[in-house]
Formats: sequence, structure tokens, C-alpha cells
Amino acid sequence: MKQFSLEMLTILALVGVFLANSAESAKVFSSGVVDLYFEESPVEYDFELRRDNVVKMTGIFGKGVDFTNTSPNFNVTIMSVDDGFRVDWRSSDPNFQTTDCLNLQSETLHWYGGPEIYEQKWPIEKLQLSGDDAYVARKDDNFAVPERYWLNSLGAFVFISERSPLFVDQNTEENPDRVCFISKNEGPYINRTGLFSQAYLMAFDEPVSAHRSAVAQFLGEPEELPNVNMITEPIWTTWAKYKKYIDDTIVSEFAYDVLDHGFKGQIEIDEQWETCFGSREFIPDKFGNIKNVVEDLQEQGFRVTLWAAPFINPDCTELILEGEEKGYFVQNTIGNMTTVWWESNDARQIDFTNPEASEWYSQKLRRILQQVGVDGFKFDAGETDYVAQPGVYPHVDQELIPNILTKSYIKTVSEFSNLAEVRSAFRTQNYSMFLRMIDKDSVWGLDDGLQSLVTTLLQLNMIGYSFVLPDMIGGNAYRAQPDLELVIRWTQATVFMPSMQFSFLPWDFEDDEQLKGTEIIRSMVELHTKYAPNIIAAMEEKLINRTPTNPPVWWIAPFDETALGISDEFLLGEDILVAPVMEQGATSRDVYLPEGSWLDGNDPAVKYEGPIWLDYNAPLDVLPYFIKE
Repeated sequence: MKQFSLEMLTILALVGVFLANSAESAKVFSSGVVDLYFEESPVEYDFELRRDNVVKMTGIFGKGVDFTNTSPNFNVTIMSVDDGFRVDWRSSDPNFQTTDCLNLQSETLHWYGGPEIYEQKWPIEKLQLSGDDAYVARKDDNFAVPERYWLNSLGAFVFISERSPLFVDQNTEENPDRVCFISKNEGPYINRTGLFSQAYLMAFDEPVSAHRSAVAQFLGEPEELPNVNMITEPIWTTWAKYKKYIDDTIVSEFAYDVLDHGFKGQIEIDEQWETCFGSREFIPDKFGNIKNVVEDLQEQGFRVTLWAAPFINPDCTELILEGEEKGYFVQNTIGNMTTVWWESNDARQIDFTNPEASEWYSQKLRRILQQVGVDGFKFDAGETDYVAQPGVYPHVDQELIPNILTKSYIKTVSEFSNLAEVRSAFRTQNYSMFLRMIDKDSVWGLDDGLQSLVTTLLQLNMIGYSFVLPDMIGGNAYRAQPDLELVIRWTQATVFMPSMQFSFLPWDFEDDEQLKGTEIIRSMVELHTKYAPNIIAAMEEKLINRTPTNPPVWWIAPFDETALGISDEFLLGEDILVAPVMEQGATSRDVYLPEGSWLDGNDPAVKYEGPIWLDYNAPLDVLPYFIKE
């Protein structure tokens, strides 16, 4: 391992450790097969990352920094590591900031990873991100999973430390066709005595080996699967169909309606079941018989789970007083504890970075498990920006603020992970629970609708989360009610994903002689059940070989230029390719099959030799999928 230090001056001070034969204007660090080239300029450096002399990544280093200053207030250390370099910026001045940029080269390169976001474009060179917004887990723009990992189609990636106070500016007027990583102590990044920013620049022969290395070194992975019953049988949740208007009678009728139509699985009781949000006690007038209802549903073969959130509402007076007295709630720098969420403008957010507050929360959930006998929980929220900003977290390393709140929340609820789901995440790929996509809406488009389902699946898998729970089939009906066509196509899209989650019931929609919606959906649920062993095997491969459960098509064709850009198909493991129809009114679609022999899943007598484009006939009862021989 070599270390190159840019102490007090510039890269020019390191001539002695550059490759001896480098050109006068190009200075080179070498870590063996990977080299980092710098081309000097007065206020920044152009760089190239090469492997075996093939350019894998280009960009700008130190944008806006005055490298000619003879008394600078910063130093930079570049350290060689296997397959790349670690770059550390340090300054004792908390007001110092740095900007390093990657050239997206979107006409010739594709990029993967980055944040979960409302309009989940894929590959992610298509995204636009504002450098005015902190790169943290936040409710704004569905930004619930902000992992700091960017991989390109040539096999190079950047990973940025969770200690870096990160802002990301991409495809803006100032930075067209670039993604810029800005480190500055502003916004939620508080109580820092200086500036520290750390990034890894890594290069491999192709993106598959690059990603496997990223999982092993940086992203992490779980040690076991979540509860396989959440894979083999559907989840039936009350939220989209009933919203908050539920009681124990409705829950029972909902479950028996499912049972009477020949389905089974998991019944999820969403909000509003608590006497006040945060009490973890059932409303007596609405759920006076809930223990018996839960026992009856379990006898019928259902599992029963409850919605839970990390907030306490103001009408939970005793809990508010207790939490405030004991310091269990997050407050900002002037002592304001107000948390604004969708059920209150003056709630409190439990501070999960405080071990005592975390235990206080968990005790109430354990009591529900014991008293009512439910099997698990749907954990909502967890993003950092529900609290008055900037949040103060006195119990933790200040350089981990604010994402440490999300990370601590997920760690807390992982106790219940045998039958649990969460919707936010940060550096929590090691937990064996489902990560639910952020709420989808009942529309067709990429604007948080059906078309964003596959792109979100790919994005989450490629930042290390392979136990993905798609949101409710048909969406949440926030803007409009779904129709039967949308529900059918949505159902098909989830068949080869890890789990299927319904709220709108198929038979709620009127059938006609030509459209037997319930039977089409039943056939898709049966198809999911048939391939559940394949899904489980693919999830196990995540544990063994660091293979995403649902990778992009290029995973099996990393040098295929067409496959590298595919955004509306996905794989299950490495041998099933799925191409759902996601256009309203469409009865066919173009399908790309990469190299290999592919059997038509709907007619195994038909074989295709890839690479090939198909104009595939897909009426409403057909899901295009293909099995690699």
C-alpha cells in the first residue's frame, strides 16, 4: 500500500512518487494495475482512472480549490488500495468545502446505484439532482435510501464514506453531464470541528466483478434470508383499500374475503389502530375483539402483522411527557422537538441513537406481540427530515449525523426482522428484512407509477438491497383509483420479484366476458408460487456469491452495449429474464434477449437465440418471461 500526501501545497509537490516516465503535464499515481492520472490546472485537476491502461472513469478533482495558495488550509491524501485509490480531504477549517466531479459521458457510458427517488430513472445518468439538497435519507422526493455508491458500465465505481458531509449535484445547468460530490458542513451536518471527506475510486475489468467487490468491501450483505413465508405467499394489506377506516370487523372480513376466493398469506393491519399514534395500544371501541380476530386468522393459516411508525403524537400526553423528561426525542439546535409527518404537525420523533429511547420503543412492540399475538410489523418512515432541522444527536459520533438516525432505527427494528419490512435504509444491507419500495401511486408512468417499479427494483438491488418488497399492487390510489388493467399489469410485474403485496382485491373490479381479471391475477399468483423456489434460491445466491436477487440484464452480459442500457426488463438470478408490459393499452412489447439460448416461459417449445430483439405478443393475460438454457 502506497500513500501519497498533498500536504499544504499541490499535486506538483509529489513529483517524486509519480511514475517516472509520466509526461511533464500529466502526473500519475499507480497502485499496480490501476493508475490515477492528474492533468494540472490552476484551480482544479482533470483526472483519469485507468485499469491496464484502459480509461474507466474521468472527472475533475478539487473543483474551485486554489491549489496555488502557498499557505492552504487543507491537505489531501491519496492512498493506493487493491484495485484503486482512497482519497481523503482534511481541513481544520469547518467552512472549507470540496467538490469532485465525475464526467457521466452519457452518450457512451451508463451509471448504476445512487439514490432511491420519486422519478426513478434508470440507468441513473438520466437523473437530475440538486446540490442544494443534502444527500441524506429524507421524505422529500421519496429519497428514503441514499446510498453513496456509483458504478459505471466500464467497471469503475465510486464509494463515499458515511462521514463525508455530502451534497450531490447532477445534470444541472452548472454541471451538465456530470455528477459532482460536494462536501461541506451545512444543513443537517452539524457539530463538526473541521471538514473530512473520503472517497474510494475503484476500477475493474467489467461491472459485475466491480459490483461484487463493492458488496464485499463497502456495501455489506445479510447472513440469512427474511421469513420465506413472505416470499411464497402474498401479503394482503388494508391501507390502499381502506386507508385509516378500519376496525377488527373490517380486518376479519377482509381476510375472509381473501380466503373465500382461494387465496392465503399474510394480513397486514395498517394505520389507524392505535388509541393515539405511538401508544402501541389498540383503540378499544374499534378493536375490542382484536386478540380473538388475530387468533382466528392464524388458525385459518394467515400471518398477521401491524403497521408501526417512529413517532409519538401530541394526544399521547403521558408518553410525550415521559419522553421529553427522559430525553427520548430528537430536538434541533434551539431545543425544538416538533416533528411534522402525515398524521401530525406537532409530533415527536424517537431518537433511536439513544439506546434508552430505542429500548423504550421496542418494549411497547414486544408487549403487543405478547398481548395480541401478532406475528410482526410493517415499519414506516425513518427518514431524517421529519424532525425540526438540524437534528441534534448527542449520543453518537457527530461525523455520522444525520443518517445515523435512519441507520439506528433500522438496527432497532431488526430485532423483529423475522417478519418485518422497512421503507428507509442507510448502510443497513446486513439486516435480514424486506426493504419496501417507497409508496407508489396508481398511475402508469415513471412519475412514481408502474413504470418506476422495475427501475426502483434495479436501483435497490444495485446498491446492495436484494430483499425488495414491491409496494402495493395497483399503487396507493393517492391521485386516482387504479383500474383493472393497471392492477393486472402491476401484478404481472411483481411475479418474479421477492414478494407480492395486494390491497385492492382483484374481485373488487367488474369482470366481463372478455376480461376475467380475478382469474388472470390468480394465475399470476400461482406462477409466483411455482417459481418461489427459484426466488428463494436467487436470494440465497445473494448470501453466497453477492449476486443481486433481481439484477439488470447486463449482469449476464456485461459487455453487451444494448443490455447495459435496458431499463424495463430485469432478471431473477441469472437464468430468468422478465419483460413486463407497463404501457397502458399495450398488447405487445419489444423484448431484448442477450446472448444465449432462451426458452419462452409461456411456450417452452419456442426457443430464441440471443442476442435478439423480439416483438413479443402479450395480451392482458400474458407476462413475457424467458428461461435461459
